[in-house]
Amino acid sequence: MAYVTLILSLMKILHAVNKRYTRSFSFQAVRKAVLQLVEEGVLVKEGKEFSVDKEWILNVIKFGNMLQRQYFTTEHKGSKVQVGGNTTIYTLPTLVDLDYMWNGLIRQTLNDPKAEKVITFKAVHFWFLIATLAQETELMKEMIKRGVKIYYICYGDTTLDKWTIEMYNKIGVHAKLLPKPKNFTSGLNIGTYGNLLIQSQHPPELTKKIESFFQRCRHPQDASLTDITELVTEKGEIPLHVLHDFLVAETIRKEIVQQVLKK
Repeated sequence: MAYVTLILSLMKILHAVNKRYTRSFSFQAVRKAVLQLVEEGVLVKEGKEFSVDKEWILNVIKFGNMLQRQYFTTEHKGSKVQVGGNTTIYTLPTLVDLDYMWNGLIRQTLNDPKAEKVITFKAVHFWFLIATLAQETELMKEMIKRGVKIYYICYGDTTLDKWTIEMYNKIGVHAKLLPKPKNFTSGLNIGTYGNLLIQSQHPPELTKKIESFFQRCRHPQDASLTDITELVTEKGEIPLHVLHDFLVAETIRKEIVQQVLKK
């Protein structure tokens, strides 16, 4: 029944099924199958019409993201090196692994009741929103529901960058598009989460490919699944620095919040 994409009555579903397959199905057979899907949470019944349950769609997308991580990432998520007493460096092989590790650190911070309820982030392009839209949206909504205020700065200037800002603002994130400072390196990502300052630097070649992707795709629908998959599974060495220092994190946090709220 995956091709039932609109709100349809049983008769319309029957016509769609019989049109799709060479054999003819009876009304009772289709009705039984549709009610079974309602019972399983795949479809929602509204009066005499049926539609695909939005929660089920999100679960399918999340399952797809999980499969993507399992089948397109390396067996080991990355190498972990302890530097000093408050810095950890991870070396990740792909953007998928980077996103997975970064989100894990965010969730770890969220579980700390003493953590600062303000999250900030800045980068040139928000590639992760394109690659894992459902997962990223769910994470943002979860944080906002917990009373966390989120402030994002994007230094990109493409149509796709503007779309990511609009998407974030729609779900309650305070996101702003600003001109890229001369001293801000392309491929750099910086975020603050509680006592943590997290930053990663994409290798030059990967940075160029991300830039090319955003320049080429004017709208999300312009990006093919193949293009996205190739981008996020591009092999390389991406350093992820995690600094446990409240004063440093607080300084960056205040700076980003002020820039986002500045009229």
